[in-house]
Amino acid sequence: MVYGDNAPPSWAQLPGARCRAVQHLTKLEGLQEFELLSGLDEGVFQALAIAAEVLEIGAGTPLYREGEPSGAVYFVREGRVKLFRSFSGRKPRDQILGVLGDGAVLGLDAALEGRPQSHGATALTDCSLYAVFRDDLVEIMCRFPEASLRLSKALASRIRELEDLVSDLVFHSAPQRVARMLLRLATEEGRVTKQGVVFEPSLSRQEMAEATGISREALSRALSRLAREGILDLEGRTITILKPSELRART
Repeated sequence: MVYGDNAPPSWAQLPGARCRAVQHLTKLEGLQEFELLSGLDEGVFQALAIAAEVLEIGAGTPLYREGEPSGAVYFVREGRVKLFRSFSGRKPRDQILGVLGDGAVLGLDAALEGRPQSHGATALTDCSLYAVFRDDLVEIMCRFPEASLRLSKALASRIRELEDLVSDLVFHSAPQRVARMLLRLATEEGRVTKQGVVFEPSLSRQEMAEATGISREALSRALSRLAREGILDLEGRTITILKPSELRART
């Protein structure tokens, strides 16, 4: 396999990941399901299908690590992946930058810059992705300007999400951030029942704390308070939002 000027991504050396031989037509059909690419010229999909490797990784497997060379760009077909920055010091911790799922594109910024990854990415669930190595993607973007524009829009969208995260951390209190995170997870992962919106978050309690920039203990206090007030029901890993409108009022 050729990586151009970049070293292999970390998943290429892990037993928890494997590339699967898939027929060209199957890859073509899978790539055509991406909303980001909808309406593009057939040649774009043909080129991506030729270049793409189908990658399957299990929950907990690092896709790439902060500081490693940007060897590839990843199109998420199925699964959820967390993006995070790690901070060392007396109390090392992570800050989750986002949780992305079906249809997302990962690693694009570092690949286009030709710089090391500015954050890490780890699978929260079993994932199926299309990996397109940097040199191949750059060549496709040069051949198909419309595809380049679409990917630029994806980058712009990701920048807006990071701006929203910074705003959240600066201008909202810890209880407000917890409420906003719960509503976001419920929208992405929940199902509506007679009792309320039920979901088993893909994030662990520690990861939920990292996503809101607070300690695990502060998260537990915030969740317990919402449960005492009858807004949430907590049962093991399962969370039920009993009163979505009241939770929304806390944001």
